[in-house]
Amino acid sequence: MTELPETISADSTERTTFMRRYTLDPALADEFVEFLTKKVIPAREERGFTIESIWLDTDKSQLTWFVSRPSNTEEFLAAERDWEESDQRAEIFAGVPDWVTHKDVREVTRLR
Repeated sequence: MTELPETISADSTERTTFMRRYTLDPALADEFVEFLTKKVIPAREERGFTIESIWLDTDKSQLTWFVSRPSNTEEFLAAERDWEESDQRAEIFAGVPDWVTHKDVREVTRLR
């Protein structure tokens, strides 16, 4: 096996990444993806988050995305709390359907 480099990026800034995996109603998946990409992601990017990638499984029942931020874990979680508690997020999510039936959110480390 190839030995992993000590750092993934030439950028020496500490970066924290979380995986967010959502279980969806497949019938509503396309609508959710549009909402996520048009409303949620731009708002999160304005707050310093980077969306690394988004994946939808072929039966449209699970969406997985990776969001990062140049920060340590505590700073990332503080920025996440600020987002979760913001008026901006409340406005974006006001009156939307329950697209997501389950969430799995965890910090991850990029290996390659």
